[in-house]
Amino acid sequence: MSIKQYNPYDKYASTSEITTSFIVEDWNCELVEPKHPALHQPANVDPFGKDIDWQERQEQMLDLMHDKFGIGLASPQIGNSYNMFVMHHSHLGDIGVFKPEILEYSDEKVTIEEGCLSFPLLYILISRPEKIKVRYYKADGETQVETWMDGIDARCFQHEFEHLQGELFLDLVSEMKLRRAYNKREKLFKKLQRKIKNA
Repeated sequence: MSIKQYNPYDKYASTSEITTSFIVEDWNCELVEPKHPALHQPANVDPFGKDIDWQERQEQMLDLMHDKFGIGLASPQIGNSYNMFVMHHSHLGDIGVFKPEILEYSDEKVTIEEGCLSFPLLYILISRPEKIKVRYYKADGETQVETWMDGIDARCFQHEFEHLQGELFLDLVSEMKLRRAYNKREKLFKKLQRKIKNA
């Protein structure tokens, strides 16, 4: 078993690698590399613009999310530009979030460590509003939900929502803090490699 390591200062695709559109019909529910163009451009394709069984695809994404021990997974993370993500809500359980909006942010902010399935074992202190008012559609394309979220639910929603804007949590911190986070991850990788080698 090998653990792939990424260069934190080479996190963006080169100009030659970036395309202006993606083949969203090719559904492959697997995590893409951090330099994949889908992670760095807005996911603005209407999920309900085509005849797609979103209930089935939502379940596939939730299965992948749980398999990777995550609490959220956005369409760009599997190489697609559909405007949707899935997440585990502390009260509602697993939900699909389609065409989401954030309507209001609370003034109060909370700073805690945050991770991302696209960057395994990388944890960064991120400050976010404690509460948000959101609106989104369910997988049927008709049921609309408008509610307040707080705590870990609000944080997860904001993180996945940013994925749909082509933004990453890496972009929210200074290069110095990012370097520290990567150095810490390198130590975790080496510790895991030693355990695997001695297993």
